Amino acid sequence: MSSVIQLNSISIKNETNCGYCNGGKSNKLWVTSGFYCYKMKVDEYQQLMDRGWRRCGVYYYRPALAQSCCQAYALRVVASKFQMRVTHEKVLKRIKRIKPVLLDNSNVPLQQQQKDQIENDTFIDLIKQQLQTDLDLSDLIILEKVGQHYTFKSIQYKEEDHIKYFKSIIITSLQKITKQQLNETFAIEKEELSNLLYQNFINSISELQIYEILLIKGYLNKVESDWAFGCNLIPYLYSKITAFLKNYNLPVLKLEENLKYMELIQKYLQNLGFEFKISELDHQLLIKTPQTLKEKILKSNILYYLQKFDLQSNQPQEITKKNRHQIQIKWVKAQFQDDSFEVYKKYQRAVHDKERVSKMSYCNFVCVDALDSQELGCWHMKYYLENQLIAVGVVDLLPECVSSVYFFYDPDYKKYSLGVYGVLSEIEYIQKKQITNPQLQYYYMGFYIMDSKKMAYKAEYTPCELLCPRTYRWISLTKKIKEKIEKITIYVQDVGLVDERDQEHGYSINLDGRTIDDMNFLDVDIENFIQQNVKISQTGKQFTISQLKKNYQQYFMNLFKDFLKKIGKELMKEFLFAVN
Repeated sequence: MSSVIQLNSISIKNETNCGYCNGGKSNKLWVTSGFYCYKMKVDEYQQLMDRGWRRCGVYYYRPALAQSCCQAYALRVVASKFQMRVTHEKVLKRIKRIKPVLLDNSNVPLQQQQKDQIENDTFIDLIKQQLQTDLDLSDLIILEKVGQHYTFKSIQYKEEDHIKYFKSIIITSLQKITKQQLNETFAIEKEELSNLLYQNFINSISELQIYEILLIKGYLNKVESDWAFGCNLIPYLYSKITAFLKNYNLPVLKLEENLKYMELIQKYLQNLGFEFKISELDHQLLIKTPQTLKEKILKSNILYYLQKFDLQSNQPQEITKKNRHQIQIKWVKAQFQDDSFEVYKKYQRAVHDKERVSKMSYCNFVCVDALDSQELGCWHMKYYLENQLIAVGVVDLLPECVSSVYFFYDPDYKKYSLGVYGVLSEIEYIQKKQITNPQLQYYYMGFYIMDSKKMAYKAEYTPCELLCPRTYRWISLTKKIKEKIEKITIYVQDVGLVDERDQEHGYSINLDGRTIDDMNFLDVDIENFIQQNVKISQTGKQFTISQLKKNYQQYFMNLFKDFLKKIGKELMKEFLFAVN
């Protein structure tokens, strides 16, 4: 499944006022590239961050250091080697003496009341009544208490397993199409062209991917509710064949006109072990899987009702008690919860002087589950002190790292340095998980800006590494590298660094390395690479640039050239670019 990038949202150069220096550095602005993606695969976001990108909700952006007032370098901490400073130890000692702010009884968190109400056996019955499903719920089990929270075991549903199953059967079936059948379908007479066409067809099948799962992701108005999966099989193969025909100046029919092709594909898709049909609207191959679809909806509903009671579900339950105080950390999948929103509003008023904070802006910023994973993805670490929420850490759990998105706290506890405590807790989480998951190595803290008080503190968490914006290698932040960055920062402020001069100045902070292969384009025919690998989708149909209208082709080619150099070759192949 590819991450779907909203093509119309890609911006190569977006200029805004800088939130770090507030325009204090000459007359330059904060310049970024960006795009929207409503569900990003976790491994692809991991790779994006290793290219200097970050997300804010479903918007992904990357600073353009050469044009921006502030020099922002991606920073990560090597968690297993983290060295605590004296200042960090003082914060932990202060936390041990933390005392809860007295609250009126009417303000006792609703979650505690709800936990008290579900101590008895009627909880499972309550969940079943809410579900209203005709599926067998005999294996629905609310597990025993873990700490103060419940987990659940439900009907197992593995979306990816079904997709792999569909794909393997489709490929096996279509590979049985003969060279003679292709010749008759596309009127090929020359033997050499016949061999080339057949090889092109076989290669295209082997590269087949099922790009979109319909229904679950907003297509309810386009297909019937019983048809759960769809793929661009028919238009995809036809686009490959017609591209081949055009190269040899052979006649090409529109897809809907080539009835022989449609009949040939349909013939080999019969009796595959699952029911399918071809959409008349856009020739999408629709696969009927009502039972598994119901199971997916059931699992989502169970999660909803458990989280409605503020209970943990998929994430391993981890109630962390420090030695001599009562702070407890509870993990909750990113979602709106009243107590978190109340703390956020208090934080914005006290720290950022914002009197009015809308629920929508809060949800778009920290509540959207932007990453496509149940176990990993977007989570809230909620810090409770004797059942009172005092802070929330918003993090992304990724295959190789924990990425800190945002942290906010109750200003009544400002003297306890909860922001520092949050960083230490997130690093400690990684260190514990490394025992069973050695792949988890790093703590990503966002951007480091040397001359910004808001951002320079990140260098205090050592050992840390910066991403070189030219070679895309992670470099240890040593004294020598700091001196290099300081020279670049002064140069940018005084002269104004531009793309044509940055290499001459020595913009790279990597003192002795080469650019990683994925971001090295010296021996790459970029236009040909884009023609061969970029996938564009609209209303279920897939295109290459060459299939677009000619007056659009050059515009998109220029856009993709710039974008390719900012994300790399691998992601350019993986992403699907959707046109609204």
